[in-house]
Amino acid sequence: MENESKNPYTQFNAEILENWKANGVKYIKLVELDTDLKIKFFELIPDSEIPDSEETIYPIESEDITELLELLPTVKFLVHDIYLEEEF
Repeated sequence: MENESKNPYTQFNAEILENWKANGVKYIKLVELDTDLKIKFFELIPDSEIPDSEETIYPIESEDITELLELLPTVKFLVHDIYLEEEF
């Protein structure tokens, strides 16, 4: 019996950004994921609800979103696979 635990996250990239824009996404919520690692992980959630106090929302056309495409050694911006399969 094989262990089929697949990582459900994909690193945010230009293709995802363009797909979201084409599908009418207006804003992206950024949520820090809790880990014990030295790398910080943030999940990007398209057209999410109003943010909690520690969460941030950016318009999809914002320069801040474009900066998330830059590869950084200590920070990773991730998208859960469920947000890659949805139509917006």
